[in-house]
Amino acid sequence: MSWQADFVLLTYRIRKERLNKGLSQIEAANLIGVCERSYRDFEAGKSDLSSSRLFKLAQALGIQILIS
Repeated sequence: MSWQADFVLLTYRIRKERLNKGLSQIEAANLIGVCERSYRDFEAGKSDLSSSRLFKLAQALGIQILIS
């Protein structure tokens, strides 16, 4: 699998878990300290997050990220 496919899968899982937890994009953005626009762009696959923010978000959503 390519890194692009991995990124799409990651953003899909994050969106799914965010919705399962009842969080809005604004609430998720506030949780990790980014503006709503940056978060929206991340979920849409248009931009990325710093690794520290990505891990913080994953932890809050209960998603495990493995780096190989």
